[in-house]
Amino acid sequence: MSRPLRLLVAPLVSGLTYRRFVHLLLGAVLLLPYLGLGALFVASVNEGGLDPFGVMLLLVAATAAAVGVALVPGVRALEITAARALLGAPVPDPEPARSDAWPARRRAAGWLLLNLVAGGLTALVTLAVVPASIGFLIAPWRELTPFPTGVRAAWLPVVGLLLPLLLLHAVSAAGAVLGRLAVRVLGPSPAERMAVELTRAREAERALAERNRLARELHDSVGHALTVTTLQAGAATRVLGTDPTFVAGALDAIAEAGRSALEDLDHVLGLLRDGPDGAAEPDRAPVPDLGDLEALLAGARSAGVTLDVEVRGPTDAVPRVVSREAYRIVQEGFTNALRHAGPVPVAVRVTVGPDVLELELTNPLGAHGSSRTGGGRGLSGMRERVHVLRGDLVAGSGGRVWQVLARLPLRGSEMMTS
Repeated sequence: MSRPLRLLVAPLVSGLTYRRFVHLLLGAVLLLPYLGLGALFVASVNEGGLDPFGVMLLLVAATAAAVGVALVPGVRALEITAARALLGAPVPDPEPARSDAWPARRRAAGWLLLNLVAGGLTALVTLAVVPASIGFLIAPWRELTPFPTGVRAAWLPVVGLLLPLLLLHAVSAAGAVLGRLAVRVLGPSPAERMAVELTRAREAERALAERNRLARELHDSVGHALTVTTLQAGAATRVLGTDPTFVAGALDAIAEAGRSALEDLDHVLGLLRDGPDGAAEPDRAPVPDLGDLEALLAGARSAGVTLDVEVRGPTDAVPRVVSREAYRIVQEGFTNALRHAGPVPVAVRVTVGPDVLELELTNPLGAHGSSRTGGGRGLSGMRERVHVLRGDLVAGSGGRVWQVLARLPLRGSEMMTS
């Protein structure tokens, strides 16, 4: 079949053409009450049965009824459903919070008016084409005024067959135009599209922040455990044949560090398995905080680190979100010291004030001075944690000493989430 023939036949055999015809005729059906109301108004005026006040009152009531129906909430949803099902229009879902706002209702009213006009014209053309086609088909055999009869009317049946075909093509074209207009009129407005994009951007931002938080959790907990394990294994290897007691202690420390890392890893994986509401699984290990500081210090000592620890103030009074981040900062400080300077002495100061929690970690730079061989994710993670809590962080070398000083505000932290 040639392309022109396919273009001619396709609308005639497509079910979409006939669904569009139904949509247009529905517009004509909806037009009937308005025509009846107009006829009632005209008849009342022509018969003179109403005074000017009555005419004005009837006009106001009729206008309110006509306009009010178009502005009823939910009309837009019905129009979208009809446009999708009958016109084949891919109308996107509107933003729910704005679907019944007044601008959306006005657009729905405009679409209803367009359908009334298109439906009325379609009904008029259909009412003219159908009897005309019948008359053209039977004119050669029956005398019908004003059609000719006999041989002179031989061409009329051809016209009678062509008129319905042309009507179907016109209906298909009109429905296609209405379908394209439906996407623009009934679909999301620019304000709605902007609101949807803003919502998506916020969701993406929250997802990115969550991924960054989980990356910090993995880096700090698992990185610390691997650093301690590496140092313990190296130290045990050097005295394997001379100090079995130390080797046994080192192996115990490695096992404990591995168990701790697995618990932290299970916690992070549990967060990844959370549902949309973020509900935590009941069997998941809790996130460590300053209450677990002693266990962290014990692990550092087992790795051969000499510690000078001073804790001032009640750590259990620190808001939990701050306590968790403070624990991770101290943990990362130990990890950096072990990774870059070896088992050097580390001084730790934890000061709980009325408004601020101060953390200070100081250690010698070791044989390599201030050089760093890592990628810097540890310090970056510290800064991110401190930034989230609206605190301050200073980290750097002074002479032969590396110092980390973090100040975390306590007021208002109870309302923050990690």
